[in-house]
Amino acid sequence: MKLKRIFVFFTIKPKRLVLIATVLLLNSCIDPVTPEYDYEDGLIFIEGFASSNTGASYVAINESVTEFGVRGLNFIPGASVTVENLDSGLSVNFLESEDAYLAPQDFKVSPGERWKLTVIMPDGKIYESEPEVVLTPVPINEVQINYERELEFRPSLNKFVSGHKIAVSFDDPINMENNYYWSYRSFENLDYCLRCIEGIYRNGECIPYDLTGQQQRYFDYICETDCWKIRYADEVNIFDDKFSNGKTVSNLEVGTLPLYTKENMVVEVQQFSLTPAAYQYYKILKDIVDNASGFNAPPPAALIGNLYNINDPDEFVLGRFTAAASSTVNVFVERQLIDEAPTETRQPPNINTEPTIGSPFPPPPTQLAPCEESRYRTAIEPVGWQ
Repeated sequence: MKLKRIFVFFTIKPKRLVLIATVLLLNSCIDPVTPEYDYEDGLIFIEGFASSNTGASYVAINESVTEFGVRGLNFIPGASVTVENLDSGLSVNFLESEDAYLAPQDFKVSPGERWKLTVIMPDGKIYESEPEVVLTPVPINEVQINYERELEFRPSLNKFVSGHKIAVSFDDPINMENNYYWSYRSFENLDYCLRCIEGIYRNGECIPYDLTGQQQRYFDYICETDCWKIRYADEVNIFDDKFSNGKTVSNLEVGTLPLYTKENMVVEVQQFSLTPAAYQYYKILKDIVDNASGFNAPPPAALIGNLYNINDPDEFVLGRFTAAASSTVNVFVERQLIDEAPTETRQPPNINTEPTIGSPFPPPPTQLAPCEESRYRTAIEPVGWQ
């Protein structure tokens, strides 16, 4: 599943407010107001995150578009993406993969380091970030993942869906400002890695092939190795210690996990420590997400971060580059005994594989496909898997 996030981005242009919006979930209602903005295509949004967790760093580069009357964001391929450690001079290239640019699998940042992002666009424009300091994370004492029969109401389904709530406990350090941001990744084991519809798998890809006479018009290809599907948080969860400085914070809800499937999973909960500037950015994003019940929602602020065009300082650049370290806890969650129905239909494995004997298809008979590493899939066993 791709990252499901509500993007609503604002920037100020002379004499008018420009809004880009991709609204994927509509969960609340507000009183309507008269809209006072125009839409504009072609604005660039860059979202980058350099994490202390391997496999979790990425940069997404998108452009606002209108297609068939629907406004949204399109991924921009062909960019050059580099992050630089300003203390050591180390530069790391992020490589294009599906809808984001990903770091090498072993890349991670550490507390005390300073990092900068540089993006060279296909048209030659160069965007850079202000230096980002990686703060020391606050340790998580405990993570609780509790099942709820009625987790949240989904208007698209016209019913409540089941799932889990994530809560954390931690000791907030005394006499210092702390700003927290939580994210999670969940890992579910896959039964097969590829489905070729109206075709067969040869030479690393699905190729068209006439499957007339076959009971099913597709073939499934089992993963060559163990393989896990990765899902990400679709919400923004932040907290500051203004009213809890130096205290123990107990059972603070920091995320929800809808019951997409009933497969067992590992949940990796990440508690990041943010700089004040990064916290303010995510606070604005959270306000936008929480109030994105329609285009009549009043804009809370301009979602402009720490990025700039090195050749045009007057250009507004939407988005932000954040470098942060986290305290991380992995929890194995068993779900096979849950009675409620999941929101996704998952077909059983091995239901329609190529025959191995007397195959009418071009050789060699193929039943396996690789688990290709990406933002949404990995062959690396997650910590805590049972």
